Amino acid sequence: MQVERESRQPAKAAVLKKQSIGMLIVAMFLTLWAYQFEHHGLWGKLVNYNKAPKLVLTGTTVSPHTLNLEVYRPNGPDTYGNFVVEVTVQGTTESTPAEIWGPKQLAAVNPSAIHNKYFFQKVSEGPWGFVVPLSAEATIQLPLSPSAQAKLQGQSQAVVTVEDVSGLKWQTTVPVK
Repeated sequence: MQVERESRQPAKAAVLKKQSIGMLIVAMFLTLWAYQFEHHGLWGKLVNYNKAPKLVLTGTTVSPHTLNLEVYRPNGPDTYGNFVVEVTVQGTTESTPAEIWGPKQLAAVNPSAIHNKYFFQKVSEGPWGFVVPLSAEATIQLPLSPSAQAKLQGQSQAVVTVEDVSGLKWQTTVPVK
């Protein structure tokens, strides 16, 4: 008994050419659609979220002896990190900061005071402050001096300001516990 095998012929060149052109058009449409959807690049104002660095300070709190600074960097240029060179805390009713941490103080922060959320993208101390790479999230515990504790005593809220080496500043109002 002989089994007849079905022989397949290679796709003809014309059919293969039509399929290739069809796949090219679909791929091009998807690419342009994603560009328009994500960045408004074809029609509308082009938006590039990676142009300027950004820090999010949600979750930051002030306890009696410590500023618990929670930093998260959702976007910005990924070729380098944010370089935080100054952190200030001041009561909402005060005109001068209660505490200022400059580049030397931030660079000297003990690594055990930095609690990173993720294993790969870590906030670290650098020679001029904190280095916050793209997608890094951490809580940094900064000790308050006795004079800062006295200035913040009786305050219900404080304003925390974080400054980048480029001069950009991010500010949040946080509860004082």
